[in-house]
Parts: sequence; structure tokens; C-alpha cells
Amino acid sequence: MKAFLLLLAAAALSAGSCASGPAAGARTQSLYGMIYDGENRPVNNAALYVDGAYRSSSDINGHFIITGLKPKTIFRVNVQKQGFEPIDIDAAYTDPSHVLYIRILSGDQLLAEAEEAVRDKRWGEAEALLDRALDAGAEAAPVHYVRAILACAREEYAEALLILGSIAENLRDAPYLYLLMADICQYRLEAPGQARSHLERFLALRYDEAVSQRLQALGEL
Repeated sequence: MKAFLLLLAAAALSAGSCASGPAAGARTQSLYGMIYDGENRPVNNAALYVDGAYRSSSDINGHFIITGLKPKTIFRVNVQKQGFEPIDIDAAYTDPSHVLYIRILSGDQLLAEAEEAVRDKRWGEAEALLDRALDAGAEAAPVHYVRAILACAREEYAEALLILGSIAENLRDAPYLYLLMADICQYRLEAPGQARSHLERFLALRYDEAVSQRLQALGEL
């Protein structure tokens, strides 16, 4: 009887050792994925955080591996890279063969989408995209320029002039802005005096014969 009890004890120890060894390692697995941008190009050096903790970065081909995940769980993934819009997604990990594809957009790509939204007269969407482009690190001047074009498209000409004037003050060498402001004043607001002022500023930065003749014609009105 004593020998039989010893055999049972040895079997129990053996089973416990297996549970805390290879079996425990089998409870966590690796998740493979890829990060790509709005033009379907791989994004490298993007940092991935799982439930708030840094876990991996994408390689030159946009691929990444996140290890130590529990199967059949849902976790929060945050992706960050300078010049791109941060993204948060909930990922359900149910199959070891599952590949997680994550699309992130650069500030310039968001700006391009905003321009398309303006052309399609999707005003609200355009405004939201412009805000996102700024948050993603897009250059401010082009974003505000598209915002001015959006204001013109909505016939908010006074607002457009304010935006364009602000850009011109910061850039100091952008004659095309004064030309656009002259167009708004002359053709939309019927304010030839203001149009002349903007044309004069244009010519102070860059001489153009057609613009010079246009200024002369306005002076004769």
C-alpha cells in the first residue's frame, strides 16, 4: 500500500511539472501582421502598443510580430509613427494563422483626400479630413490653403480672404496667394479696389505682363 501511494505522489508531481512547463508556453502565441499606408505601400518603423504597452515595430517591409498573446482574446492595438495619423483598433485573436493588416494614413494622404472631398462637395468630410491632416503632422500652409478653397466653394469669400491673408503673412514669398485674393475680390465680391491692392502685392514679388495689364485695366475703371 505504501509503495502504491508513493507511485501516485510521483505521478501527481509529474503532471504538475508538465502543466507549468510546455503546456503553459502553449497558452500564448505570436501574432503576425503588416502595416501599410493609403497607397498600399509598407510602412516601416511604426511602433505598436498592445493594451498601452509597447510590443513591436514594423520592419522595412511593414511586417511585425507580437509575441506572448493569449488565443481567443480581444486586445487594443495602437500604431504610431511621426507624420502619420495614430490609429487605435480592437483586434480579436482567435487563430494562430490570422494575419493582422493595419492601414495608416500620412498627413499628406489625408490632405489629398480632403482635396477630393472638396471637389465632390462633401464639405463636412473635407473639414474633418483637414483637421486630421494637421493632427497627423501635415504642413500647415497647404492645409490652410485647401481650407480657403473650401471656403470659396461654399461661397464664404470673406473667410477665404482671411485664411489666405494669414498664409501670405507667414510665407512672405507666395505671390499666387495674392493673385487668388485678387480673383476673389474682383470676380466674387466686386471689390476692384481690394483687387488692385492684391495685384500690386503680387507684382512686388513677381513681375507678370498679364497681371500688370490687368492692374492697369482695373485702374481705368
